[in-house]
Amino acid sequence: MIRFIAVLCGVLSVTACTLTDTATSPATRSVALGEGAVVATTPEGYCVDEVASQTARDFAILAPCATLGAQAGVPSVIGFATVQVGPAESGSAAVDELALRDYLITEDGARLLSQSGDAADVDILSSQAFNSQVMVHFADAGPPPFAGLQQEEWRAFTNINGRLVTIGVRGLAAAPLTEGPGATLLKLILAGVQAAATTIEEATPETSPNAG
Repeated sequence: MIRFIAVLCGVLSVTACTLTDTATSPATRSVALGEGAVVATTPEGYCVDEVASQTARDFAILAPCATLGAQAGVPSVIGFATVQVGPAESGSAAVDELALRDYLITEDGARLLSQSGDAADVDILSSQAFNSQVMVHFADAGPPPFAGLQQEEWRAFTNINGRLVTIGVRGLAAAPLTEGPGATLLKLILAGVQAAATTIEEATPETSPNAG
């Protein structure tokens, strides 16, 4: 992870470059989680960190492809994202999105958002709920999930294939994301996380019964 932060700092200083001269690894743009029930596909310029991700625990890390040695251009919004998929039936927590949003702004909810589990560390900056999705922007005074990341986080909760999916987005402490870019990146990541059946149907063209 230290290497990731160092490379990301380098990417920030050369955003006009594509880094194709140093890119050698194939880009991994999607990962299946939750026993294959959920597929996370990255937005343009982002790849799955296959080394740091823990797919056996239904946890994935998404980062700019250039930081992972993959051939791709630098994305317009540079940050770091995590995707966590819960067990079967856990998605019921997000069915009533208004109740979940209201819970997250309580002391117990702040404790859930905090990396350290200390509700006093969390300052809710904004929240919204719609279509079984809840998005929360907050500042966490505790240590970030990985050293070198900013204290503000944009987090989303949603129900996909009956499983609770949690997405977190942060920028670098040295180049933090602001409200607009942070929310944009969260929505881009969220848009790429879908039920596996939906992903397969979209990827497979329909065959006419009269074909052939």
